[in-house]
Amino acid sequence: MKKSLGLFFLVLITISGYSTAASVYTFTGEIIADNFSDNTGAIGDAGLAIGSTISYSFLVDTTSQGSWRANNGAVTNYNDSTTANETIDYFYVDLISGGLGEVDGGYFNGPGFVDEYNRGLDIISSTDPSDDWVSFLGGSANNLVQIYSGGISFVDWIIGTSPISALESTYDSTGASSVISSVLTLESVSPVPIPPALLLFGSGLLGLFGYSYRKRIN
Repeated sequence: MKKSLGLFFLVLITISGYSTAASVYTFTGEIIADNFSDNTGAIGDAGLAIGSTISYSFLVDTTSQGSWRANNGAVTNYNDSTTANETIDYFYVDLISGGLGEVDGGYFNGPGFVDEYNRGLDIISSTDPSDDWVSFLGGSANNLVQIYSGGISFVDWIIGTSPISALESTYDSTGASSVISSVLTLESVSPVPIPPALLLFGSGLLGLFGYSYRKRIN
């Protein structure tokens, strides 16, 4: 009986842990004149211009460390650190929608590799809250998107938080770039739903628990 109960609670912990570990953060705002150029034509091709509305969505998993996979395939994992003046917390992010995309295959690809940034950063100052800093870095060197905000910690990024800044750059095969700056608002934070396969796995284990329990009663 104790073994069955342990299995039951393991299922509950697994499902609840998966459902709360990751969320999708969606930001919406307006493209501004600062750092705006379109040397690749990608911005115009996307139908965007200064004053256009733009949106980005990031998958955020604060239980996993941030990383960067370089063009040569080398992976850098970022480790948390603490000093007398600040705490630096790295976590995993992934740009899942928004962005111009690379143009003509991009410029910075290595043989057989396309680099990828999956780095979230939360700096918490122990001396001055105005030095707090949050940053999401997603995409690749060919199409890099950074979402950032100073003077606020990540725990305070709630729905409606604004202004949050964004800087996006994309490159074509010649090395020319298009750049967009925008001012955003955090529009939504949505927990990642439990995958159907995990639900089936969990329900199967729960079914086994129920069958075992009835068998012991009989």
